[in-house]
Amino acid sequence: MPDRRLAWALIVLAVAARAAAVLALRSHATPHSTYEHGEIAANLVAGRGFSTRFLGADGPTSQQAPAYPMLVAAAYAAGGVGTPRALLILELGQAALGGVLVASAMALAAEALPDRRRVAIFAGLVAAFHPTLVYAATHVQVASLAATLLTATLAFASRGGRTGRARDAMATGALLAALTLTDPILALAAPGIAWAIAQGRGGLRGAARPIALVALTAALGVAPWIARNARVHGELVWVKSTFGYAFWQGNCAGSEGTDKVVRPSVERALTEGRGGLRGLNESLWKARHEAGYIDDVALTRADYRVLGKLSEPGRSRLLFRGALADLRADPGRYPRLCLRRLRYFVFFDETNPKTRNLPYRASHLALTTLAILGGLVMGRDARRRLGPTALTAALIGAFHTLTIVSARFHVPIEPLMGLWAAAGLSCRGSAAAADHVEGVGVIRRGLGVRRLEPAGRTARGGQPRRQHRAADDARHPDGPRGGPDRVGDL
Repeated sequence: MPDRRLAWALIVLAVAARAAAVLALRSHATPHSTYEHGEIAANLVAGRGFSTRFLGADGPTSQQAPAYPMLVAAAYAAGGVGTPRALLILELGQAALGGVLVASAMALAAEALPDRRRVAIFAGLVAAFHPTLVYAATHVQVASLAATLLTATLAFASRGGRTGRARDAMATGALLAALTLTDPILALAAPGIAWAIAQGRGGLRGAARPIALVALTAALGVAPWIARNARVHGELVWVKSTFGYAFWQGNCAGSEGTDKVVRPSVERALTEGRGGLRGLNESLWKARHEAGYIDDVALTRADYRVLGKLSEPGRSRLLFRGALADLRADPGRYPRLCLRRLRYFVFFDETNPKTRNLPYRASHLALTTLAILGGLVMGRDARRRLGPTALTAALIGAFHTLTIVSARFHVPIEPLMGLWAAAGLSCRGSAAAADHVEGVGVIRRGLGVRRLEPAGRTARGGQPRRQHRAADDARHPDGPRGGPDRVGDL
């Protein structure tokens, strides 16, 4: 099979796997599955603007970042507000997004490790078929979009570092803005983005201009939403107003470190239902609805009346102060909650019914094990080149460890974990050596990657060819000689 056809085959198979999951599981027919995204989308379609009922009051909201509810609203406009048809349109759109995720994962691998032919293939396989990534497409949830944008942003950052071109830096900034407006926590990728650019430009001095362009483009992208927030809330709200609320959910007196409640009835719901994948999915949804939110047990009607009198940012601040008071009453509790959240993030969220089944746990543990082993054996040079992805994942994990955790927060870093696993699998004795010597890999050609000389071969006075090629590239602003750009035509 030609190289480009292999890349496209993985993309098509990724879309097909997600579409099959959507049609087989029929989550679009599950009632009460859209949560806040659906309510905001319904208000948008009805002409009431970006608004919802939140913590005791109706009105304009910044409870959610704007990108995903707007996509839900587009599906509602096409298929009817809250109808199974609209949700099917949305979920099939997310299935198609799986193809973009695979292309982004392969492009990131080709940029970071262009001299290892198998890495991009395996990274593409993980992005295409890892069960959590496939299952995420069947939910009205931001995880699929967030994972795709995070992977694509890092891929374009690596490309921008290699080429130094303004258009690549601006594309990275635009993707970072879209990522921030999808899930502002993922803006923590910014240090990793800067590192990736600096690696490609030979240090921070050479990277200053592209990094500045990334920052300026991203700032311009999020500025209209921040201005809107200032207008409707009467104060500066960066993207979402709910940090204090989320911190309260994860740290108030009754919290287990997440936003969910542990109830005995959840166990009963998990054991009920029909057999097969659809039956399992139905029981998981039933258990998820049974679990509910910490709000359901920790907030009284009197609390909602008090909260409803405040501005939306004011409600969040009040809950934040309440969580801090609970933590001060038991100083050792916060470290215990952080350790629990770290365990939940790396392994399994025990409060989430959807993570308490064998298919999820087996696939999650397999990817985690391969990613850890990959990080250990991939080699010093590969570890350095993949450092930006590791930093990004570490910052995201640290934030959720300190505040609140959920299984869906782990989904965006899973394509990066697949890349680490792939890098480790490419380091196997003589096969790895042959991989390094072979000049053009499968996905490097398929994605338009330029040929690199094998490590150790020299030219022009004994200096590595790669150094001379980098100097030649700098003299050709339209890209490296001998072929199109790595991220290429997909």
